[in-house]
Amino acid sequence: MSTTKECWSTDGEEFTFNSLGDLLDSRGDEMRPGYKVWRGTAMLPSMESLTDADRVIEDIGERAHDFGGEYAEGYPEVTPEHKAKLQVLLEQWLAECPSPRFYQVTDAKPYVLTADDFTKEQLEEIALQEEDDQRATQAAQGGET
Repeated sequence: MSTTKECWSTDGEEFTFNSLGDLLDSRGDEMRPGYKVWRGTAMLPSMESLTDADRVIEDIGERAHDFGGEYAEGYPEVTPEHKAKLQVLLEQWLAECPSPRFYQVTDAKPYVLTADDFTKEQLEEIALQEEDDQRATQAAQGGET
C-alpha cells in the first residue's frame, strides 16, 4: 500500500517542497501574493511495489540455465508457500533499508498565493522590497533624462 503526502513546486515540474511554508521559507524573497505555484500529492512507493519474488525466482532460473543449460530446466522448483515466504523476506529486508526519498506526483494543480499564505514578517519584507524596487526604478528613470 502506497502512502501519500502533500508536495509543492514553484514551476509545476519539480515538487521538492513538503509544505507551502517550506516553499515560502526557502523562496520567500521571490514569492509574492498573486504568484502561481503548484500543489500536488506525493505518492510514496510501497514495499510491495519495490519487491517481487517472481522476478527473483525468474533470475535464479536464468542463472541456473546459464550454468547448467537444459539440465537446469525447471529450477528452482517453487511452491506457492516458498514464493510467499520469499516475498515476506524481501519486504522485511527492504524495510530495514533507509526509506525512499522519491515519490510520484499526482493531482498537481496551480495555486495562486494570497496574503493569507504569508506571515506578517514576510509581508513586511515584501513591502520593503517593493519600495526599494520602486525607488530603484524611479532613480533609473530620473537618470535617463
